[in-house]
Formats: sequence, C-alpha cells, structure tokens
Amino acid sequence: MSTLSQYQTSLCIAASLLAVVCGWSSSSVAKERYNVWAKEKIRVHRDRVNQFPNNAELRVVLGTAYYEDGNLREAEVHLKRAIEIKSDYPEAHCNLGIVYQAWAHRSEAERHYREALRQDSTLIEAMAGLGTLLCASNRHAQGIQHLEGVLRLDARRDDARFNLGVAYHKVGDHIRAIEHLGDLLKRRQDYPGARHGLAQAHLARGLMYLQAELLQPALDQFQFSLRQVSTANAHYARGLAFLQLEDLEHAETEFASAVEMQNDHVPALHNLAVVYEETGRLKEAEDYYLRVEELTPHLSTIDAARNAEYDEKVLLK
Repeated sequence: MSTLSQYQTSLCIAASLLAVVCGWSSSSVAKERYNVWAKEKIRVHRDRVNQFPNNAELRVVLGTAYYEDGNLREAEVHLKRAIEIKSDYPEAHCNLGIVYQAWAHRSEAERHYREALRQDSTLIEAMAGLGTLLCASNRHAQGIQHLEGVLRLDARRDDARFNLGVAYHKVGDHIRAIEHLGDLLKRRQDYPGARHGLAQAHLARGLMYLQAELLQPALDQFQFSLRQVSTANAHYARGLAFLQLEDLEHAETEFASAVEMQNDHVPALHNLAVVYEETGRLKEAEDYYLRVEELTPHLSTIDAARNAEYDEKVLLK
C-alpha cells in the first residue's frame, strides 16, 4: 500500500458515523513509542517538503503525519497547499474533507467530498466520507446511496456497512439494518457498537409487530434483541407482549427483569404493579404505584399513577 493510500484509509476511519478509536497499547511505554515515531515521521516528511515545496503529493504525505499526530491545523495547512499546487487532486480534496469533518465543519467537509467525487466518481474514501457525513446530518436517504456505493466497490468495508446499518435503522428500514449489522458481526464479532445497533434494530422491528398485534413475531424479535445486548427496554417490551397474551406469569418476570436492570424504569414499574393488582397482591401493587408516583411528579396521587398508561408508545418516541 502506498503512503497516500495509507493516508486515505486512516482518515476514513476518523470519519465514521460512530467514531471508533482504534487503540494502541494502553501502556505509557507504547504511547511514548508511538508519539516518538509520529514526531519522527513529521520531521522526515517536513524535510522532504522543504526540499520540494511545490510537490502536492509530498504535501499530502506531510498532512498525513500531522493528522496521525492529532494536529489537524497543520494537516489542513498542507492539504490546502496541495490543492493550491494541484487543483485537480481528488485525494487531497477528500482528505481535507475528512479533516473538516473531524472538526465538525460539515459544510466545508461536504464541499471537498463532493469536489473529490466530481473529479473521480469512484474514489471510495470520498464516497464513504460523504455518506457518513450526510447520515450524521440527518440526510439519511442521500447518505445511504453513497454508503451502498462504497459496498458495491468493496464489500469488506466494515465501517461503511456499520454506518449503513445505523442509517437504515434511523429511516425505519429495520430489516435492512438487521441484514447489514448481522453480516458485519459475522465478519467481526467485536466490531464496536455493532451488537448494540443490531439489538436496537431487532427491538424496533419487534415494536412494529407489537403495534400490529402480531405477538409471537414480536416476542421473537425481542428475544433476538436480548441475545445481542440485554436491556431493560427489551425486557419491558417482552412483558407488554406477554401482557397482551394474558400470560401474567411471564409478563411479571419480564417487567421484574427490567426493573432489576433499571430501578427507575417507570413503565416497567407501573406494569409490574398492574400484574400484582391483577393477581391479588394488593400491598405489592400499592408499593409500586407509590414508586411510580415518586418518579413522576406530574402524577400527584396514587390513583393518577394507577390510571396512567404505559405501552409500546413509550419505546417508540
């Protein structure tokens, strides 16, 4: 891999929708070695730029070294100079876009990504960066198009697949979100955020089934969610499904699990009180209604807490 290609790849990682910090060793020795090497790379490349100040490629390589050392200001300076020297340099525009994205200067980042793609429509790093940026700016439909394009060119781009799964979840296409995040976990079981994302997609799909009163498919989706990450909301959702099935025993178990995980989960507390009341355990029911009243100041009495409604709409907000 060329130095320039390494630069593009490292910058693309920084542009992920959910940033992933690829860690070096946590020991101070490893960090010190990395810092020394980063400074040495800067020195070497700076010397070369001083020898050939009008070489755009060398400016980009020096920008790489500054970027890797966390000095975005100097990276910007040299990437802008590379573009001044050679305006039709799509890689320089792409990398400058990623620097601006790291700074959260989204309009500038988008401008440079689009210029890079105007000059080279197959530049995968610009496509990934722009897709990520658009999704982060809540323009998911446009972002999805670019991220899909990345995967058509390179199906192994795990960062693009993760971002695409998140984007599909955001637009309500939970089936595609599940497909992409599931495929990602088959390749990399430890990909940061992937299990949580897949769990959320299964939960959201289950809630759609629950609203449609398709209770067994809903229960299946909630169970898939819990297999990825155990959350109070997934247990609460399963409790609602069992409640609709009039299976109070399993509903109680799920609501109790939710409360055990999150002791201020008001909807689970309320529905657990409902189950206790339905099964004649009035003292326990009153204790939970009182707890709901304490946690919800707008419910001024225990009767208000008893008559409140908490269903799947709480999770759909």
